[in-house]
Amino acid sequence: MSVRFLHTADWQLGLRAAFVPGDTGAVVRDARLRAVRRLEELAASTGAEFVVVAGDVFEHHGLRPDTIRKTLDALASVAVPVYLLPGNHDPYTHESIWRSELWRRECPPSVHVLASIDPVLVRPGVVLLPCPLLDKATLTDPTEHLTPSFGPSDAVRIGVAHGGILEILQRLVAEGETPSNALSSALASRARLDYVALGDWHGCLQVNERTWYSGAIEATRFDERQPGQVLLVDIAAPGALPAVTPHRVATLSWIQETFELDDEQDIVRVRAFVEALPQRSETLVELFLRGTLDAHLRARLDTELARAADVLRWLRVRDEGLHTDVRDADLDDIATEGWVRAVIDGLRADRSDDALRALRLLYRLHREVSA
Repeated sequence: MSVRFLHTADWQLGLRAAFVPGDTGAVVRDARLRAVRRLEELAASTGAEFVVVAGDVFEHHGLRPDTIRKTLDALASVAVPVYLLPGNHDPYTHESIWRSELWRRECPPSVHVLASIDPVLVRPGVVLLPCPLLDKATLTDPTEHLTPSFGPSDAVRIGVAHGGILEILQRLVAEGETPSNALSSALASRARLDYVALGDWHGCLQVNERTWYSGAIEATRFDERQPGQVLLVDIAAPGALPAVTPHRVATLSWIQETFELDDEQDIVRVRAFVEALPQRSETLVELFLRGTLDAHLRARLDTELARAADVLRWLRVRDEGLHTDVRDADLDDIATEGWVRAVIDGLRADRSDDALRALRLLYRLHREVSA
C-alpha cells in the first residue's frame, strides 16, 4: 500500500516575464520548460510512480501552438503518469487549452487532466481526489466536496487543489471582501486525507504535517521564498504521515540583497558579494542600495555594478535610497570653463534625478579617462 510520487505546481509555461529585458527575458521563459524536463530524470532516479501538478501548468489559455507542443513533448518524456490540475491561470473553461483540438489530438496517453472532482484511481490502493478550478476565481471553497466518505476509504487518499489558505487570505483582503479560491488549512483532517498537494503559493511551504505547497518550478519574481522545488512524497500506508523531501529543479537563481553604503569598504562588500555567488551566469540579482556616497565613491560603485552586470544573468539595481554628494570640487575636476562647464552648470540647476544621474556619469567618464 506504500506509494512514492512527485508533487509540483505553478509551472506557468508561457510566462512573459516582461519586466526582464532583452535576451535574458527569453532565457527566463525557456527556463521553466527546462525545469519541467528535469522531471524525467528526477522521476527515474527516485522511483516515483507518478507526478501530480497542482494547478497553473500554463500562464493563460492564449498561448501559441509551439508552446503547447513543447510542453507535450516534455511531458511525453516522463516515463510515469502525469496528472495535471487546472488552476486559476488555466481553469477548465470552454476556451481552455485542455479542450482544444491540439490538446485532444496530441496529448500523450500518459498525461491526464484532472478536469472533474471524480476520484482518480492511480492504481489499487492509491486515489487522487482532485479539486479543479472551473473559473479563474470562485468565492466558494473548491474543496468543499471532500469529506471522509468521498472516494475510497481503504486507499492512500491524496487531495489535489489550487488556491490560498483561507486563514492567510482573510488577513490580506480588505475588510468585508471574500477571498477567492480559498482553502482551509484543516482540509487534510476534515476530509481524512493522507496528503494534500497544493498549488498557487510560489514558494515551497509546509502548511501542516499532511499539507504542502511545492512552490513554482521556477521563480517568477525576486521576492518568492524557496521556489524551484519539486517534492518527493512517500506514504507508507493509509493513515501514515507523509515523508516529504524537496528536490531543486530550477535552472536559475533569483537573489535579493540590501547594502548600506557610506565608505569605500562598503563598495568592497558589494564586489565580494557578487564574486561569492556560484553560477553567476545563471543568477539574477536585485540589489537595494541605501546611504550616501561622494562623487568619487559613487563612480567606483558604478564601475563595480557595470562589472557585475556583465557576469550575472541579470542585475536590477534599486538605488532610490542611495544619495550622491556631488561637490563643487568634484565638478571643478572636470572643467571650470567652456561648454563642458556650461553643461555641468545646467545639470546642477536642473536638480532632477536624471540630471544628477548625468552628472554622475560625466564624473565617472572623467575619472576613467584621467586614470
